[in-house]
Amino acid sequence: MRALARLYFGFYTLIGLACGLLIGAIALSITVDVVMRNLRLGSLSWAMEVNEYALYIVTALGAPWALYRGAHVRVDLLLRGVPRAAGRWIEAFTNLVGLFASSVLFVYAVAVARASIRDNARVIKILIIPEWWVYAVVAAGALLLAIEFVRRLGAALRAGPHPTTAPPV
Repeated sequence: MRALARLYFGFYTLIGLACGLLIGAIALSITVDVVMRNLRLGSLSWAMEVNEYALYIVTALGAPWALYRGAHVRVDLLLRGVPRAAGRWIEAFTNLVGLFASSVLFVYAVAVARASIRDNARVIKILIIPEWWVYAVVAAGALLLAIEFVRRLGAALRAGPHPTTAPPV
């Protein structure tokens, strides 16, 4: 079980690293494009579109990473004001809601991606890409969110709310 936990940690470390590198690449490409335009050296016409896709990937994969790290926005005022046993059930309920929402998103994204593959749809801008690639990123992010919500649900049922978010009353 510890080997699986280490693998899971390593996987999310890679996701976090990839998202960080993408954000750095976005910042660098915008800077290079602005400098090139100001020096009248032309522009990176494709850069803005690539940056849009990179932001899309960072959002879809960064959300499960943030949830795993506990770095997501969380309103735990209620958890702080109730007994630990009640907090455990509130935590479990919120994880169930998250699991449901991410599962619905996953099913929908897969259905839309399959339809896009069937129709051979393309996104046509400066770059031309298969449309299903966009939906596959959403599906992957939603699947990772669902898996993380299952893990968090199990932890909430076993041990109650995380001590840093809901100290014992």
